[in-house]
Amino acid sequence: MSTIAADFSMGLGPVKPLHGLNNGPVGYGSSVDVAHYYKEIAVPHVRLHDPNWPNPREVDIPQVFPDFGADSEDPESYVFGPTDTYLQAILNTGARIVYRLGVSIEHAPVKYYTHPPADFDKWARICLGVIRHYTQGWAKGMHQAVDYWEIWNEADIGVNMWSGTFEEYMKLYEVTARAIKAFDPSLKVGGYAVGTGVASARVPQFLGYCRDRNLPLDFFSWHTYASSPKQMAVNGQRVRGMLDEYGFAKAESHLNEWNYWAFDWETIFQPGYEYVRREAFERQKNEEGASFVAASLICLQDASVDVANYYDGQPITLFCGLFDYYGCPQKTYYAFKAFRRMLDYPQRAKSVAAEENGTLYSLAAVDAKRKRAALLITNFGGNVGECELQMRALPIEPGAVCRVYMLDRDHNLDLVSTETLDAADAAIRVVLLRHSVALVTIG
Repeated sequence: MSTIAADFSMGLGPVKPLHGLNNGPVGYGSSVDVAHYYKEIAVPHVRLHDPNWPNPREVDIPQVFPDFGADSEDPESYVFGPTDTYLQAILNTGARIVYRLGVSIEHAPVKYYTHPPADFDKWARICLGVIRHYTQGWAKGMHQAVDYWEIWNEADIGVNMWSGTFEEYMKLYEVTARAIKAFDPSLKVGGYAVGTGVASARVPQFLGYCRDRNLPLDFFSWHTYASSPKQMAVNGQRVRGMLDEYGFAKAESHLNEWNYWAFDWETIFQPGYEYVRREAFERQKNEEGASFVAASLICLQDASVDVANYYDGQPITLFCGLFDYYGCPQKTYYAFKAFRRMLDYPQRAKSVAAEENGTLYSLAAVDAKRKRAALLITNFGGNVGECELQMRALPIEPGAVCRVYMLDRDHNLDLVSTETLDAADAAIRVVLLRHSVALVTIG
């Protein structure tokens, strides 16, 4: 029998709220709005990239500043209205914002916006206009609405995102980052949203460039689409090590795109692969994707990651695992909901899963007053069956109620069992089918 051993006398620091999303809760011209679900899971950060893709009307620099030849100091040169509405919908949920300065991805043969700006200094001044609008109220704007300013996205993946050289991107980063810090040193600026993997030679190239020129780098952003939840932690540790090595020990590490992916990028979007494509994205939404998300959020607790954003939250895109196109919550949404429940127990405790295939993941925690406890456990891909939870030093009184909520093919975080516990050291058994998640609360 597989076991999970939790020792609630051994603290491991806080449970980190790493369940951020990409993009806001509205789509289809705001006719589909899942803001109430964003509120329910208390999304901490929303990153803005590919909003309302593939036809964004907001966020992207060419949408906010449509005429590059216009005066960047004239408020009339900007079209802030659609973006104001979009950001306000996010802020109303309680989430904070990571604003990507740049453009959305373009898959069509002809690229309209992913080319390097004709004038880097002018582009930086346009970005300052956007920043002034959302941090200082310029042009009838907002005040301190954005926490982080990210310069471009995935400039390393090619023409779909950046048709210039990587050297040109680094120069754009230099010009823009210096301009932002000269305008307001308190603003947090970063990049470069690594798309080709953190093992890419581009990463040390970029970090060395920033170090040698003494450029500001408040946060370093990177992406991981993987079939193993453990890859998140592996990549997180690698990034942290490189940041420290290159002199950026104070820089935050942002995993601001991640999702479950077990398919071939090169073929899945080709004609003839439509059924494979459908399977890929449906698996992100079902119990398989849900167990991956739960396992990843558990792994990220040890990954030296400061902010994480699942791609994607908006209910109109293929990569949205939380909702269908109608805005109905899917299995993966309930994995986020289960993790949100763990934040009611903010003090993490030691928890170790032991089983043959290494597919069990567990997170244990206690509440701030040390009167209640909880565990989030998931079986990603293994045939575990019955699992024994061995709990030591539970912070409970005799007669405490232990409740088990299950997320699997047949349950959406439903209460499946209840029993009372009378001792600080106790054990219960939980059936963990393949691709299932259990939330256990005690007290």
